[in-house]
Amino acid sequence: MKFHDLAEANRSVRRFRENERIAEQQLLKFIDSARLAPCGANLQLLRFTPVTERKHCSRIFPLLKWAGYLEEWNGPEEGERPPAYIVIHAPIEERRHIPVDIGIAAAYVVLAARESGYGSCMIMSFDENLIEKAAGTPEGYHPFLVIAFGVPGEETVLEEADGGIRYYRDAKDRHHVPKLALYKLIVPVKD
Repeated sequence: MKFHDLAEANRSVRRFRENERIAEQQLLKFIDSARLAPCGANLQLLRFTPVTERKHCSRIFPLLKWAGYLEEWNGPEEGERPPAYIVIHAPIEERRHIPVDIGIAAAYVVLAARESGYGSCMIMSFDENLIEKAAGTPEGYHPFLVIAFGVPGEETVLEEADGGIRYYRDAKDRHHVPKLALYKLIVPVKD
């Protein structure tokens, strides 16, 4: 799949086929993609926790907040929950490039997952202290991002934004993701 097609196919998935498990080895391949990614000063400061066992997934799931725009929805039901996660840990010591490093690493991870046929959802809305305990965050680090993975259990429709950018579900329960047109993102150089 060409890169642009991969980017177009990669949407946040919020409902999965929970019983279709992902092997830890598969998550390690996604993490290996992030390992190869560029990072600030080549310091390679991020750490990753792959989570695949049901008991560990069931500890992490209730600590996450899902789909802020879908105010009436509390997240995936049993049977739709992610069968795997990767927790990305960042150093507690602040460095200007860490959020950029995390963004690059996360993009590599989710695109590797998509290329392998899996969906993902990046989640930053969670109880940091509880995720730290559930994921075994190393000393000197804090959990920065949780990425949920699985075989998609919902249809996601990419569409051009016609006004608002809020994602929504239609009457057939398809998840719609409005994206601004390219021309709205371009800032011309000033003379």
